[in-house]
Amino acid sequence: MKTVNDILYIEWSELVLSGIPEGTLKSARARESGKWVFINDPDDNRKVLVEFEKLGASFKEKIESTFGNPYNYVARQPIKNMVQWDTKAEAFYLGYRYSESKTLPAETVKKYTTAASWLNMLKKITEDKTALKKLLNLSIDQFYVQVIELIKTEKIDLPESYRRLLATRKKYDEEGFSSLIDWRFGNKIAAKIKDELSESVLLEMIAHHNQYDDVFIAQQYNIWAQANSYSVITAATVGIHRRKNEHLIIGEREGNAALSRKYLKQAKGQRPTFPLAMVESDDNHLDLFFIDLDDVTGGKAYHRPKAIVVMDSYNDYVLGYAYGFELNKELVRAAYVNAMYHIRSLTGEWHLQHETIADRWALADLEPFYKNMGHFHPTPVGSKNRGYIEQFFGSVHWKRCMKIGANNYSGNNITASKRGVNAEVLAQNKKDRPTIGSESNAQIEQFFHRLRHMPDSKGTSKQAQWLQAWSETPAEKKRTITDEQFMLIFGIEHNHNGRTIQINNRGVEPQINGVQYSFNMAEYNLNHIGKSVTVIYDPYDMSRVLVTDFESVRMMAYEPQLTKRAIADAEVGSRIYLNSILKEKTDAVAMIGAKSDRRKEVIKPYILDAEAVLQAGIVTKELKQEAEQKALSEPVTKPEKKSSIYDKM
Repeated sequence: MKTVNDILYIEWSELVLSGIPEGTLKSARARESGKWVFINDPDDNRKVLVEFEKLGASFKEKIESTFGNPYNYVARQPIKNMVQWDTKAEAFYLGYRYSESKTLPAETVKKYTTAASWLNMLKKITEDKTALKKLLNLSIDQFYVQVIELIKTEKIDLPESYRRLLATRKKYDEEGFSSLIDWRFGNKIAAKIKDELSESVLLEMIAHHNQYDDVFIAQQYNIWAQANSYSVITAATVGIHRRKNEHLIIGEREGNAALSRKYLKQAKGQRPTFPLAMVESDDNHLDLFFIDLDDVTGGKAYHRPKAIVVMDSYNDYVLGYAYGFELNKELVRAAYVNAMYHIRSLTGEWHLQHETIADRWALADLEPFYKNMGHFHPTPVGSKNRGYIEQFFGSVHWKRCMKIGANNYSGNNITASKRGVNAEVLAQNKKDRPTIGSESNAQIEQFFHRLRHMPDSKGTSKQAQWLQAWSETPAEKKRTITDEQFMLIFGIEHNHNGRTIQINNRGVEPQINGVQYSFNMAEYNLNHIGKSVTVIYDPYDMSRVLVTDFESVRMMAYEPQLTKRAIADAEVGSRIYLNSILKEKTDAVAMIGAKSDRRKEVIKPYILDAEAVLQAGIVTKELKQEAEQKALSEPVTKPEKKSSIYDKM
């Protein structure tokens, strides 16, 4: 929430958090409803703000039930913004032990860390009353009134009275993090807590990401120790604790990669034993600079494309790819479709992989797509060794294929001292770099071609290796799918303006992306005429579509073969196709006639009874007598005329 020109606005995310559906917000913004006033955040154009007073009563109630009075919330927001999460306090409470080996519950750790963070803010702001006046324009008394209200509404584990809050803050200043620990967690055992506290302070100093040396740490620790009645230590003591507890502090001191590399147990893996057993995909900023002629920012020669690469983990063979200068979900789907077409070009059929590995980018939307292809394994957060594709991006083969003939190779890491290219020459040639468009596309396509076909030190390309292994793969390990299955997994549903389309006697005739199409059904069925269906299409091949209502109708439809109406246009085979169409019509008419004859045959023995049932209680006596008289006056010997289905038509 924030005020702009003295008008209160609610952020989009806060509206969603209040329980207002995101679809409602998008719809209101699209139709420019007068009840909704949307503006871009003047401090951040990526954020959308909505005027509070213009909202309906029900929406205001949702916001107030979540945040309280929004005007008070905005007034107190600057105070909340000054509270910074104390990671040292969190580490202390996470490492705290009582009753020999018991740890604090996670919620308790969070509660104590939150309280410590607020006390840190109170100490800082009350020590600088000038800053308080400048930042918040509040007196110290007014400030504490607002803080106590926030402690109540935010449910902070601190006293809600001014006197008790000051006492808690004073005790915190004197005793540190341990002062907040309840007696139930062993805080009454002062001697033990002091020992644990001193160790925690020392290890936190050693674990600092600036990686201070032992001498400096000893000096700084001794300042704290003397102020808190602890014994001073030497640099040698620091070294002993650093080496002894390295497994506990290396993650903070050197990073998670160092922790994983040295201490975390590694799972030794074996590559898949046959092609398409496991496929990986990931994004990669291609190390190539291109010129954007439309860029007026001064950096037009420094545009790097982003690619989604689909790779077979069997031998790092690139099955598919898609690239652009913006990463989106469509690019991911396009890369997998590209892979399917490439597999079919090599094998003659559609084949799916057994398992897919991908990162967590846009996972909420892409996970169903991944799972439709087979078993999907989402990458754990922060994982650096999930498969083989990241290693492939840094391989000699990858870099060699990219560097060849490229005066725009940016280097394998544009911030590294050893980036694999002479940066001075690279800068001198920036005016000669390829432009975005046909030139960039040609270079990128050549790069991926080399990845597949450039031979290794033994003279064999990755494509040759893959094809050889594929020829040796047993048929039962190949997941062959039909064209219909391909469309269900990779096709795009066409719902023009949210509506389905009806099957008629010409098939289906959708308008897709502004182009009118006509498709003949693979199986012509009179029962399907008039049914509402969805058309699923493949933008890479519009010669066929899948037609389905997701229940009883599901079949392929293809571009029609047009019949030659003029004799002069006739060619060999054209009459055969026309005859087949005419035969289908004749067969349909015959089927309808046969059904009609069968109905008459079934009811013939009961026709008088049926007539009586139809007329009982409905036909008046006079009309019935008139009909009987008319029937008796007709000649008895009149020959029976056989009804023809064509006469009926």
